[in-house]
Amino acid sequence: MKRILIPTDFSDNSWNAIVYAFSFFENTPCEFHIVNAYELTATQLLTTISSQKIGQQYELLRSASQKGLDMVVEDIENSKTSMLHSFKTISRLGDLVEVLQSLLKENHYDLVLMATKGATGAKEIFMGSNTHKVVQYLDSCPVLVIPEECRYQEISNIAFATNFERMYFKSEINSIKDLAKIHDATIRMIQVYEEPKLSEMQSFNSSTLEHYFSNRKHDFHVIEDFSTIENAIQAFIEELEIDVLAMINYPHGFIKRLLREPVIKKITFHTVIPFLVIPADN
Repeated sequence: MKRILIPTDFSDNSWNAIVYAFSFFENTPCEFHIVNAYELTATQLLTTISSQKIGQQYELLRSASQKGLDMVVEDIENSKTSMLHSFKTISRLGDLVEVLQSLLKENHYDLVLMATKGATGAKEIFMGSNTHKVVQYLDSCPVLVIPEECRYQEISNIAFATNFERMYFKSEINSIKDLAKIHDATIRMIQVYEEPKLSEMQSFNSSTLEHYFSNRKHDFHVIEDFSTIENAIQAFIEELEIDVLAMINYPHGFIKRLLREPVIKKITFHTVIPFLVIPADN
């Protein structure tokens, strides 16, 4: 049975991610843990004078959190959910990233699934920042990002964007293989190249990937460099009707090109399909 952690802030986006999860894992036994993290804002702390009033504020937040989770459960029970699914709610005080890190230390989870809200221009500073922070700092579990307008459709093609410049570990690849197995989907590996010919190391790493994916439908695609990696990946997604995009979240400084262009951050904000972010095995 899979154990999946779904953060919620009780928004329409969060509910859409929950509904998406039910359909995505419809035929898979799953235990969904739906978590709400709550904390006083800096403004609330500054304007609350006494420790007694701070305690009262926290109690109000705790009560609102639990009430919100109870309403989510009621909505779930009123929905047509799979008999293979069970649910648990968790209300925790603290920053969302810290709460998730704590839960991942307490229990094994196969996946964190959460919504993101798209943003453009200066709005990227604050809109969708929670999802980006989770993707950036959660280094022990894959994160599946569900865009706000995304509705479930059959998963036929999973794109794995990589440059073959680094060795791959089974722990990084297993989540892609697992999703492909669940949906009998084809894994399409894509490389955005600056040089048309693979180096000796890239050829070795691509062969390793081919070995890892040998028991799943897969193929390779090499596409020319665009103005940005993000634009190249988005063009590929449209051309081959990709249903899920997967990338490994490499450590800062490992690949020079990714330092110049924060690809994962941009795609987290702009993706229109589910985006699987896999922590690198360091």
